[in-house]
Amino acid sequence: MWSFFSRDPSKDFPFDVGEPIPGLEDKSVWSLHKAKKKGSGEEVSVFVFDVKNGSETQLDVAKAAVKRLKTLRHPSILTYLDSLESEKVLYMATEYVEPLETHLTQLSKEGHQRELYLAWGIFQITRALSFLNNDGNLRHNNVCMSSVFVNSAGEWKLGGLEYVAGASEGTGLPIKILPVLEKYDAPEKCDSSKQRFVTKCSTDMWGLGCLIWEAFNGPLPQQAQLKDLGNIPKQLSTVYCELVGANPSSRPNPADIITRCRKLGGYFKNDLVDTLLFLEEIQIKDKGEKNRFFSAITPQLDNFPENVCRHKILPQLITAFEYGDAGSVVLMPMFKVRGTALQLVKAQQYMHI
Repeated sequence: MWSFFSRDPSKDFPFDVGEPIPGLEDKSVWSLHKAKKKGSGEEVSVFVFDVKNGSETQLDVAKAAVKRLKTLRHPSILTYLDSLESEKVLYMATEYVEPLETHLTQLSKEGHQRELYLAWGIFQITRALSFLNNDGNLRHNNVCMSSVFVNSAGEWKLGGLEYVAGASEGTGLPIKILPVLEKYDAPEKCDSSKQRFVTKCSTDMWGLGCLIWEAFNGPLPQQAQLKDLGNIPKQLSTVYCELVGANPSSRPNPADIITRCRKLGGYFKNDLVDTLLFLEEIQIKDKGEKNRFFSAITPQLDNFPENVCRHKILPQLITAFEYGDAGSVVLMPMFKVRGTALQLVKAQQYMHI
């Protein structure tokens, strides 16, 4: 009987927690671990908070992150799977991801493919912040490289939800309990005269500026470095300077950034972003639009990251082939990604062409 009550509840957690993934260390109350779902072996990630060795304040913000992630569902926000709390540990399971910083170090340092990919990633986080600020009336309050993760399809996912608060909950900014995060605080946090100019999105737009700086230049050493654009492309420099402007009320709304940068010549207007957004909306496209799209995509695939092609684009192509009205025109890009002529022959036999 007593053995029942003394059982470790973490044994009932439906995931086997494996080795830690480096990258968060002093930047988060969590440690990130590889994990597998019991039974199926599906790869997931588990964020682990050590209750016994953590402070009460740290536990509170970790719990707050779990609560928020449970309720926030968006394609560019980290996907919540499950959680468990015991006297020893707090677990939060999500889709399989790695820290953005880790992911970017594995990419080639330069080239057209990296440029396209960074635009797609920054677009995704801008879209997530628009959802939070405009649709949810929430502030993230912790936007930086360490709050962004990348899944197997190369999609950037916003996490780090420990400090999310309602936009109507005053203009004061939360105190970060980890000193290393203070360099990302907007300047008005220490200047009461500017706090009356704070908007629902000004804090997160400052954070987006920090994230953009880090995406092109690496981890931010200190806030003063934001004045040096470094490797930020000219195409993005105007928006970036607005984001890190000293006046909170002058920072743009994320929805406006998307509108401006998606126009011809804008930073978010490129083949990769166009392709992935078309695939997200493919169900509402007519047959003519689909045929033109599939005919044009094949030569572009060489410029797209391999993991994006294999885990993001390919499943959409297969779905369009199996369930849509695209017909044989989808075969060429589909097998360009798969990379084998044999599969093309099999598909032709299947279609009797």
